[in-house]
Amino acid sequence: MHLFFFLKQRNPGISFRMTIAAAQGVFFNAFFFGYMISPSLCHRFVGYLEEEAVHTYTVLLDCLDKGKLEKWAETKAPREAAEYYNLPEGSMMRDLIVAVRADEICHREVNHHFADLPAYAEVDHLHVHINDKNRVVIEKIDPDERR
Repeated sequence: MHLFFFLKQRNPGISFRMTIAAAQGVFFNAFFFGYMISPSLCHRFVGYLEEEAVHTYTVLLDCLDKGKLEKWAETKAPREAAEYYNLPEGSMMRDLIVAVRADEICHREVNHHFADLPAYAEVDHLHVHINDKNRVVIEKIDPDERR
């Protein structure tokens, strides 16, 4: 989803869109076969990709705050992005980037968590959640506690 929100700002031509689609197709197939061989390696890889994304969005926020990206500082978040992240009306690109970075932090933690699990560990995925806004932690919740 993040890609589409940011592409909407630029509205690239058909050749760029086709290049993205082709790259995604190649990556999907390579990742699929890699996951069949080593799920934990794939989760670790994605966890590191997400770490880089978090760093990138942090640098982007820093540039916005220092006034280096004047156009983005004045740009409203796309309507679809505001709806997706439940952003208040009139949200700016900075608000969207904060939401996207929080999403990437969650993805990073979840992927590193699953990379740490033994290959054939039983996991009740419905009861793994992330809490504590200052420090992302993954806990296993007892299903009876949710009632």
